[in-house]
Amino acid sequence: MLLHRPPASTSAVPDGRIRVMETGTVERPDGRVVSFASWGDPAGRPLLLLHGTPGSRLSRSSDRNLYGRLRAHVVSFDRPGYGGSSAQRDRTILSVADDAVAVADAVGWARFSVLGVSGGGPHALALGARAPERVRALGLAVGAAPADFVDPDDLIAINREGLRRAREEGRESLEAFLAEPAAQAASDPGAMLDAAMADAPPVDREMLSRPDVREVLVESLREAFVNGPVGWFDDSYALSMPWGFDLGEVTVPVHMWYGEADRNVPIKAVERMASQLRVDSFEIIPGAGHLGWLMQEEHVLRTLLAAG
Repeated sequence: MLLHRPPASTSAVPDGRIRVMETGTVERPDGRVVSFASWGDPAGRPLLLLHGTPGSRLSRSSDRNLYGRLRAHVVSFDRPGYGGSSAQRDRTILSVADDAVAVADAVGWARFSVLGVSGGGPHALALGARAPERVRALGLAVGAAPADFVDPDDLIAINREGLRRAREEGRESLEAFLAEPAAQAASDPGAMLDAAMADAPPVDREMLSRPDVREVLVESLREAFVNGPVGWFDDSYALSMPWGFDLGEVTVPVHMWYGEADRNVPIKAVERMASQLRVDSFEIIPGAGHLGWLMQEEHVLRTLLAAG
């Protein structure tokens, strides 16, 4: 494994701690490169953040001082094909857990907490199944449920049709369907966000209207597509297929935060998933959709770090 780290940029936060933004890459045995970024207190409590779908390593809190306040060291990495990470054709949810362990090794973490957001949720669970001895605490913030648990009628249109194509017609049909929104995301990620949130609950639209939140979401999306749409295509296909492990294999206690009105990750499917996990806490946010958990982001992180 080779690790490359460009010089970090640092800035002081109001309470005197140092906020670090560092980027680096890890070379995997098959020659692929995995790109990562880190924020917060380098000596703080370790938290691996697994980004959504689509997304990138630039996903992070819009509160520039949150990680410093929590004395947290947060690391996020690009899944295959996103941002600066090499593509890995036919990868699975479970195989990405090995990349996660490699990134943790690269930054010197023996054990750490994990938070999977949206499409990052299944990858967090995969890590809990593959390497439970490394995971202090595992959190899901609107993390996706297995496709078999989902009633397609409960989904937003793009997810409903994408799931149908992946399951009934295969990868090529899914990629053809996603090609147009992928092109929009690459050229105007803000427009893609607006389209995705057009029918979202008021809480979600309010979150997206905040300049700080929008800036982070747009930046992460732009980076996700910097080398094309393959990351999104492969991520979407993997999420639509069997994950490669049983939920019962996740022996780590799980903390869950979900929006009551989320049509990206319907609550009925989430409740079925929860029934097969070791759940320590499960909070449903009234009236919230897919972005509503951001209203409680500090609470989410405090809970997860305290559990670890």
